[in-house]
Amino acid sequence: MKVIFMRHGQTSENAAHRHQPNKTELSPAGRGQAIAAAERLRPLVPTHLISSPHNRTLQTASIIGQALDIIPSIAHNARELERPRHLTGQKHFSLRSLLFYKFWWLGFAQGGESYRELRERVALAKVELAELPEDAVVVVVSHTVFINLFLAHMNRQRPLWPWQAAWTFWKIISMRNGALVELTYINGVWQRT
Repeated sequence: MKVIFMRHGQTSENAAHRHQPNKTELSPAGRGQAIAAAERLRPLVPTHLISSPHNRTLQTASIIGQALDIIPSIAHNARELERPRHLTGQKHFSLRSLLFYKFWWLGFAQGGESYRELRERVALAKVELAELPEDAVVVVVSHTVFINLFLAHMNRQRPLWPWQAAWTFWKIISMRNGALVELTYINGVWQRT
């Protein structure tokens, strides 16, 4: 099976580097990124289109679905990391945000979803994807935190070591809107292609 993860198109909050609520919509640039992604995906002939339930991912998947004549389905396990409400509107590199992520990784964050809970959700998403046909070509429209934690844990359950967490954090903050990451799943093993 081939699985292509896509980070949703840009929103105004992405452009401002702020934590955003689930209802945020795509910006005009984000719509353009979704159209461009559809054209890059067309030669792969996707058989399944899956989206996180948040507005920005649903809008991205809808644009792709219209272009490729495929109806998106919703996967709640592919949703964004649930952060405490007090982070909404905060800059990604504010002291409040950086402290949250530090304590989140250590397991001491208050509010939102814990690192352990996110790892459990990634494990459930892996099971759901593995149940699809072997010859499926699946596009999953999701969020940078979920995608990069999926990649970091695609063949492991244990928490990341500090250096692995730092590398994953770098990948999270450097992943562009509309980015595609291609994986294969064969005989119970995930590989990046």
